[in-house]
Amino acid sequence: MQKIFLQLLFCLCFSLPTEVFSQDSVKRSFSDSLFVSAKDSLLVKDTLSNRTTRFDADFPSLEELIRKGKTFSLLANEIRIELQDKLDTIRFHEEIPEMEETLRALENRVKTPNTKFNFRYILALERILGSIKENNQELDQLAQSRLDRLQYLDSTLRAIKRDDFFLYKLRDTTLLTAYSDEIQNLRINIHYLDSTIYQQELLAATYQAKLSRITIGLLELERYVDTNKTFLEKNLLKKEINYFWETYDIPSPKSILDITKESLSLNFFFLKRQLFLHPSLSIFSVLVLLIGYLALKRIVLKISKDKEFGAIILGRTNYLKNQVLATTMMAVLPLVFFLFDTGSIALLTFFIYLQVIFSTILIFSRFKLSSALKWLVLVFAFVFVSISNLYWEIAYQERMYFQISNLIYLFLLWQIPKKFESDDANEVLFLNKLKLLTMIFLISGFLANVLGRFSLAKILSVAGTVGFIYGVCMYFFVKAVMEIIYILLENRKGTDDLTSFLDFQAIQKRSRSLFLFLAVFFWLIIFLHNLALSDYVGELLTEILSTERSLGEATFTFGGILLFLGLVYASFIIANNLAYFISLKDQKKTDTRSKKLGSSVLLIRLGVLTVGFIIAATAAKIPLDKITIVLGALSVGIGFGLQTIINNLVSGVILAFERPIQIGDDIEVGTLTGKVKEVGIRASKIQAYDGSEIVVPNGELLSRSLINWTLSDKKRRIELLIGVSYDSDMNKVRELIEKVLDKEEILKYPAPRVLMQNFNESSVDFRILLWIESMDTMLDVRNKVMSDIFEAFNNNHIKIPYPQRDLYIKEVPKFNLEEKDSENDENKKSSE
Repeated sequence: MQKIFLQLLFCLCFSLPTEVFSQDSVKRSFSDSLFVSAKDSLLVKDTLSNRTTRFDADFPSLEELIRKGKTFSLLANEIRIELQDKLDTIRFHEEIPEMEETLRALENRVKTPNTKFNFRYILALERILGSIKENNQELDQLAQSRLDRLQYLDSTLRAIKRDDFFLYKLRDTTLLTAYSDEIQNLRINIHYLDSTIYQQELLAATYQAKLSRITIGLLELERYVDTNKTFLEKNLLKKEINYFWETYDIPSPKSILDITKESLSLNFFFLKRQLFLHPSLSIFSVLVLLIGYLALKRIVLKISKDKEFGAIILGRTNYLKNQVLATTMMAVLPLVFFLFDTGSIALLTFFIYLQVIFSTILIFSRFKLSSALKWLVLVFAFVFVSISNLYWEIAYQERMYFQISNLIYLFLLWQIPKKFESDDANEVLFLNKLKLLTMIFLISGFLANVLGRFSLAKILSVAGTVGFIYGVCMYFFVKAVMEIIYILLENRKGTDDLTSFLDFQAIQKRSRSLFLFLAVFFWLIIFLHNLALSDYVGELLTEILSTERSLGEATFTFGGILLFLGLVYASFIIANNLAYFISLKDQKKTDTRSKKLGSSVLLIRLGVLTVGFIIAATAAKIPLDKITIVLGALSVGIGFGLQTIINNLVSGVILAFERPIQIGDDIEVGTLTGKVKEVGIRASKIQAYDGSEIVVPNGELLSRSLINWTLSDKKRRIELLIGVSYDSDMNKVRELIEKVLDKEEILKYPAPRVLMQNFNESSVDFRILLWIESMDTMLDVRNKVMSDIFEAFNNNHIKIPYPQRDLYIKEVPKFNLEEKDSENDENKKSSE
């Protein structure tokens, strides 16, 4: 634009007379020479927009028009750039037809005459409609936000078109060609943008119309669901079919085979929809399973090639050594399932089938054939029940099949404590508890079926059957995870397979409870889902946890309190396990004390607990200022009743900073000696040399004299006191002892010393001082040195005397033998 302005000034300087530059004639010269209107009147026809505009008395300045042109060009370019970011039509093209197809299928099912849908179908339909409604609202919001933005751009474009800028044109367009070209390009650009906005508005409005039709269909189906759900809930416990001993008189418009085919077809459609709704998630799940299997397969092959320990290591596993694929799937599949929508009965059944298949493989590879065959019979009954669970309508024709299935299950479950054999007592205990719960539901379902409560009977029977099968799958889930942890530890270690196995035993105790909790949690979700109570329980818990309550002026929710306690407990678990693994690593670093974290683990634990507490308070929306008030109030109690605890806590922090002891140090506190096993927040654990564990408050470690035998190094001096007889050759004795002390285990510096110590009553005592590299070998070295000295003395006839005393009898007392014999004769007669 500056170039245009310079061209204009250049033309004016060489074509206009001098008086043109006077102040009064500038505007008149511009208007007379550069701009022209269609007519001499004040009304001018706008050729772009076909509107009329009244000119002001004076024409605008050239600088103003150039500035407007630049501003409008920038606005037009911004609008063009924004229009290039079009609506995501791919998602609309894919999801709208899919939702329409799903609604058509559901509407056709609903409109089918003489069809009575079951409670599970109504709940599944409610869940599917909720998913479609959520997706429909999301797409509608995208379309509406795009329409709102297009309307804003259109209003901006209309404002540009209405501006008087386009009402003026140069009298001679050859004077400023760049300016004229810019105006022309701006006109073309505005026309293009106007057309593009219209097309995009039309496209978004079309999508909105389709989404509106889907919304109408959703409303109709939701009314149908609400009506039937209320009816089924009211009549769930009522008699709906004849008693079992009565004549069957309910018409069956469809055969059981037709119902099965239709239900499987519809469920397969929803399964595909669920898996392909989020293809990235499905691909990620497959990759996790594949990578996990390949990694474990490589580790197992690596361990099996170890000729020395490979067979021993793999021999400690029950499943992973022979069935890597099945073990991996059992460990990962339950976790992968919860990445998807757990409300889909088709997807739920699909994942349970996968777990049942791999559990069957593990059972056949581990247990006796008779037990495996019984399990196979239970699986066949489960397949029938699970397929029946997929039915979308009530089929009274399967009533007898359910009774037979329940009887078979009850018979096999009753034999578990008699026929089932296992080396692990926990397996029998687990199966007994699961058996008892399953039998309660199967017997209840059997009785409800006999009494004509078919829907209730089916729900109870399905819950019992699927619950037992999935409970066994969760058992193998825990077993598989434990074996994988063990194999990973063995793969990580360098040598000494026994150490890793002992580590695994300790780690298993800490991690087993976590995975048992996960297994119970997974099983409970599936169990509630089969009881058709998952939605109800979820809504009830949400209401209880999210309802705001008040206590005085303070407000709280149970969910916030539960979240706070859960995060604090999680931080406590993380801190304890972190300290355990660090101490486990430190205990193996016997020669590198400086590289140990030692008592600094306490600072790490305190840091984790502090951060966890702050995160928990923030997540639970607990104001920190109120926490400080509570802590201030607690300080009064601390001053009176918690002095000892606070003293131990502060002492622990001092121990962490000064580091007078480390994990693995050999210490002596008063009469207590042993190896430091753990430095805790309140107290520390010392493992005595006899195996006992001593809990010592941290305050005592600071207040009492502490001897650390391994503070600087692990060298230890051994002191022996040996006595020889006065008749021995003392030089020979010294020579023999010095010869015995010439061993690799004994340090040359400081050199061992043999000192004549005392002249006792019966011996001459020698004091022997020697140093060893590590006090861990003190007992062995002491034993060897004393044995060798005794043998050397014995071979060289040097006596080690024992205390002797000489007794001098000054007078022997008189003793009358005749009187004694007469007394003995009298005693014999009296006894006879």
